[in-house]
Amino acid sequence: MVVTATVPASRDEAARLLLDALVSACPGSEACLIGSMATPGEADAFSDIDVRWTLPPSPAARPPALRRTLEQVGEVESLRLDPDDRLGFALVFVRFRRWPLWWRVDLEIHSGDARSRDVPGADPWLPGESACMGVVVTLKALARRRPEAAVEDVFAAALRRVDAPNVAGSWQRRIASLLDHVGATSPPTADLVVRTRQLAREVLGG
Repeated sequence: MVVTATVPASRDEAARLLLDALVSACPGSEACLIGSMATPGEADAFSDIDVRWTLPPSPAARPPALRRTLEQVGEVESLRLDPDDRLGFALVFVRFRRWPLWWRVDLEIHSGDARSRDVPGADPWLPGESACMGVVVTLKALARRRPEAAVEDVFAAALRRVDAPNVAGSWQRRIASLLDHVGATSPPTADLVVRTRQLAREVLGG
Protein backbone atom coordinates (compact mmCIF):
# COMPACT_ATOMS: atom_id res chain seq x y z
CA MET A 1 0.00 0.00 0.00
CA VAL A 2 1.31 3.47 -0.92
CA VAL A 3 0.66 6.08 1.75
CA THR A 4 0.59 9.70 0.61
CA ALA A 5 3.04 11.51 2.87
CA THR A 6 2.69 15.04 1.48
CA VAL A 7 0.44 17.35 3.47
CA PRO A 8 -2.08 19.10 1.19
CA ALA A 9 -1.34 22.76 0.55
CA SER A 10 -4.75 23.84 1.84
CA ARG A 11 -7.86 22.51 3.52
CA ASP A 12 -9.75 22.84 0.24
CA GLU A 13 -7.19 20.65 -1.49
CA ALA A 14 -7.37 18.13 1.36
CA ALA A 15 -11.14 17.95 0.99
CA ARG A 16 -10.91 17.49 -2.79
CA LEU A 17 -8.40 14.66 -2.46
CA LEU A 18 -10.57 12.99 0.15
CA LEU A 19 -13.72 13.13 -1.96
CA ASP A 20 -11.87 11.75 -4.98
CA ALA A 21 -10.41 8.87 -2.98
CA LEU A 22 -13.76 7.86 -1.52
CA VAL A 23 -15.62 7.85 -4.83
CA SER A 24 -12.80 5.96 -6.54
CA ALA A 25 -12.82 3.31 -3.81
CA CYS A 26 -16.48 2.46 -4.34
CA PRO A 27 -17.96 2.85 -7.85
CA GLY A 28 -21.51 4.11 -7.69
CA SER A 29 -20.99 5.90 -4.40
CA GLU A 30 -21.35 9.63 -3.87
CA ALA A 31 -19.20 11.83 -1.64
CA CYS A 32 -19.85 15.46 -0.84
CA LEU A 33 -18.93 18.10 1.66
CA ILE A 34 -21.46 19.02 4.33
CA GLY A 35 -21.35 21.58 7.09
CA SER A 36 -19.66 24.95 6.73
CA MET A 37 -17.35 23.94 3.89
CA ALA A 38 -20.36 23.05 1.76
CA THR A 39 -21.63 26.65 1.77
CA PRO A 40 -19.57 29.40 0.16
CA GLY A 41 -18.48 31.96 2.72
CA GLU A 42 -19.47 29.89 5.75
CA ALA A 43 -16.14 28.18 6.53
CA ASP A 44 -13.51 29.93 8.60
CA ALA A 45 -9.96 29.12 9.65
CA PHE A 46 -11.22 26.78 12.36
CA SER A 47 -13.63 24.67 10.29
CA ASP A 48 -13.04 20.95 10.11
CA ILE A 49 -13.80 18.78 7.06
CA ASP A 50 -17.28 17.27 7.19
CA VAL A 51 -18.06 14.68 4.52
CA ARG A 52 -21.05 12.51 3.64
CA TRP A 53 -20.26 9.31 1.75
CA THR A 54 -23.33 7.48 0.44
CA LEU A 55 -22.79 3.91 -0.72
CA PRO A 56 -25.03 2.16 -3.27
CA PRO A 57 -27.53 -0.36 -1.83
CA SER A 58 -25.41 -3.47 -2.23
CA PRO A 59 -23.54 -5.60 0.32
CA ALA A 60 -20.52 -5.50 -1.96
CA ALA A 61 -20.50 -1.71 -1.66
CA ARG A 62 -19.57 -1.70 2.02
CA PRO A 63 -16.12 -0.14 2.51
CA PRO A 64 -13.94 -3.20 3.31
CA ALA A 65 -10.72 -1.20 3.57
CA LEU A 66 -11.52 2.30 4.79
CA ARG A 67 -8.09 2.93 6.26
CA ARG A 68 -6.41 1.89 3.01
CA THR A 69 -8.70 4.21 1.09
CA LEU A 70 -7.96 7.13 3.40
CA GLU A 71 -4.23 6.53 3.18
CA GLN A 72 -4.36 7.47 -0.47
CA VAL A 73 -4.87 10.97 0.92
CA GLY A 74 -2.45 10.97 3.85
CA GLU A 75 -1.04 8.90 6.70
CA VAL A 76 -3.90 8.06 9.03
CA GLU A 77 -2.98 8.91 12.59
CA SER A 78 -6.33 8.08 14.13
CA LEU A 79 -9.50 6.44 12.85
CA ARG A 80 -12.25 6.29 15.45
CA LEU A 81 -15.88 5.22 15.23
CA ASP A 82 -18.53 7.09 17.15
CA PRO A 83 -19.41 4.60 19.91
CA ASP A 84 -23.17 4.97 19.26
CA ASP A 85 -24.12 2.08 16.96
CA ARG A 86 -26.70 3.01 14.33
CA LEU A 87 -28.39 1.14 11.52
CA GLY A 88 -27.53 2.46 8.07
CA PHE A 89 -25.14 5.12 9.32
CA ALA A 90 -21.63 5.30 10.71
CA LEU A 91 -19.77 8.36 11.94
CA VAL A 92 -15.98 8.12 11.62
CA PHE A 93 -13.52 10.65 13.05
CA VAL A 94 -10.23 10.77 11.15
CA ARG A 95 -6.98 12.60 11.86
CA PHE A 96 -4.10 12.55 9.41
CA ARG A 97 -0.51 12.77 10.61
CA ARG A 98 1.05 16.24 10.20
CA TRP A 99 -2.27 17.81 9.21
CA PRO A 100 -3.42 20.75 11.38
CA LEU A 101 -5.67 19.67 14.24
CA TRP A 102 -8.33 21.99 12.83
CA TRP A 103 -8.53 19.69 9.79
CA ARG A 104 -10.07 16.70 11.52
CA VAL A 105 -12.35 14.78 9.15
CA ASP A 106 -15.85 13.88 10.32
CA LEU A 107 -16.93 11.24 7.83
CA GLU A 108 -20.56 10.13 7.67
CA ILE A 109 -20.94 6.79 5.89
CA HIS A 110 -24.50 6.10 4.76
CA SER A 111 -25.43 2.60 3.68
CA GLY A 112 -28.87 1.03 3.86
CA ASP A 113 -28.15 -2.06 5.97
CA ALA A 114 -24.69 -1.44 7.38
CA ARG A 115 -24.00 -0.59 11.00
CA SER A 116 -21.24 1.38 12.67
CA ARG A 117 -19.59 -1.82 13.85
CA ASP A 118 -19.37 -3.03 10.24
CA VAL A 119 -16.61 -0.49 9.47
CA PRO A 120 -13.36 -2.44 9.89
CA GLY A 121 -9.95 -1.22 10.93
CA ALA A 122 -10.95 1.37 13.51
CA ASP A 123 -8.64 2.27 16.37
CA PRO A 124 -9.74 1.76 19.98
CA TRP A 125 -11.88 4.53 21.42
CA LEU A 126 -9.61 6.40 23.86
CA PRO A 127 -11.29 8.78 26.33
CA GLY A 128 -8.06 10.79 26.51
CA GLU A 129 -8.04 11.36 22.76
CA SER A 130 -11.70 12.29 22.85
CA ALA A 131 -11.00 14.81 25.63
CA CYS A 132 -8.18 16.39 23.59
CA MET A 133 -10.48 16.79 20.64
CA GLY A 134 -13.01 18.31 23.02
CA VAL A 135 -10.36 20.88 23.90
CA VAL A 136 -9.89 21.59 20.19
CA VAL A 137 -13.64 22.20 19.85
CA THR A 138 -13.51 24.44 22.94
CA LEU A 139 -10.70 26.45 21.37
CA LYS A 140 -12.75 26.80 18.20
CA ALA A 141 -15.68 28.14 20.21
CA LEU A 142 -13.44 30.62 22.03
CA ALA A 143 -11.78 31.77 18.81
CA ARG A 144 -15.20 32.27 17.26
CA ARG A 145 -16.36 34.19 20.35
CA ARG A 146 -19.28 31.90 21.01
CA PRO A 147 -21.52 32.65 24.02
CA GLU A 148 -19.89 31.71 27.30
CA ALA A 149 -22.58 29.16 28.15
CA ALA A 150 -21.98 27.31 24.88
CA VAL A 151 -18.22 27.20 25.49
CA GLU A 152 -18.79 25.91 29.02
CA ASP A 153 -21.00 23.11 27.72
CA VAL A 154 -18.35 21.97 25.24
CA PHE A 155 -15.59 22.07 27.84
CA ALA A 156 -17.71 20.27 30.44
CA ALA A 157 -18.20 17.40 28.00
CA ALA A 158 -14.43 17.14 27.53
CA LEU A 159 -13.94 17.02 31.31
CA ARG A 160 -16.52 14.24 31.69
CA ARG A 161 -14.78 12.02 29.15
CA VAL A 162 -11.81 11.58 31.48
CA ASP A 163 -13.42 12.44 34.84
CA ALA A 164 -11.17 15.49 35.22
CA PRO A 165 -11.72 18.25 37.79
CA ASN A 166 -13.08 21.58 36.61
CA VAL A 167 -10.66 24.10 38.10
CA ALA A 168 -11.33 27.82 38.41
CA GLY A 169 -9.41 30.54 36.64
CA SER A 170 -8.61 31.63 33.10
CA TRP A 171 -9.21 29.47 30.07
CA GLN A 172 -5.46 29.01 29.79
CA ARG A 173 -5.36 27.55 33.30
CA ARG A 174 -8.47 25.40 32.89
CA ILE A 175 -7.37 23.89 29.61
CA ALA A 176 -3.84 23.31 30.91
CA SER A 177 -5.29 21.49 33.93
CA LEU A 178 -7.39 19.19 31.76
CA LEU A 179 -4.45 18.42 29.48
CA ASP A 180 -2.26 17.72 32.54
CA HIS A 181 -4.89 15.21 33.66
CA VAL A 182 -5.05 13.55 30.24
CA GLY A 183 -1.25 13.42 30.04
CA ALA A 184 -1.06 11.70 33.43
CA THR A 185 -3.86 9.20 32.83
CA SER A 186 -3.61 8.39 29.11
CA PRO A 187 -0.02 7.69 27.96
CA PRO A 188 -1.09 6.73 24.40
CA THR A 189 -2.27 10.29 23.83
CA ALA A 190 0.95 11.98 25.00
CA ASP A 191 1.85 13.39 21.57
CA LEU A 192 -1.69 14.63 20.99
CA VAL A 193 -1.60 16.38 24.37
CA VAL A 194 1.58 18.21 23.34
CA ARG A 195 0.05 19.32 20.05
CA THR A 196 -3.19 20.40 21.73
CA ARG A 197 -1.20 22.50 24.23
CA GLN A 198 0.54 24.22 21.35
CA LEU A 199 -2.78 24.92 19.68
CA ALA A 200 -4.11 26.39 22.92
CA ARG A 201 -1.09 28.72 23.13
CA GLU A 202 -1.68 29.84 19.55
CA VAL A 203 -5.36 30.63 20.23
CA LEU A 204 -5.17 31.94 23.81
CA GLY A 205 -1.60 33.16 24.09
CA GLY A 206 0.66 32.44 27.06
